[in-house]
Amino acid sequence: MIDIKTLEVQKYADIKDKIGNGKPTIIAFGMKHCYSCLAMSKVFKEILEEHPEYQIYSVDGQKERLILRDKYKLKLMPVQLFFDAEGNEVFRHEGAYKKPVLEIIMKKYGFGEYE
Repeated sequence: MIDIKTLEVQKYADIKDKIGNGKPTIIAFGMKHCYSCLAMSKVFKEILEEHPEYQIYSVDGQKERLILRDKYKLKLMPVQLFFDAEGNEVFRHEGAYKKPVLEIIMKKYGFGEYE
């Protein structure tokens, strides 16, 4: 069986205070049985291995569906929410990205500025 390294899934309640703490943050909502969600989680895991100082978190969109629906008005997965250092949502994307494209977007939204 192939071992796919993915981000550790966390509860939204455990990470919500990270948003707006002076560093840009990404929250990736997905489901463990969704191929595109797992692909994005794998890419984020690779990025965090290279840049452990980044704030990127994975949240189970199925278990946290009320947060997904009520707070962020999301309907599809995977979805990634990008927040600036002050906690303002600056970008969202539905679907999966390849790593080179994701790195360009992350740089645009402040990742890499505090290395």
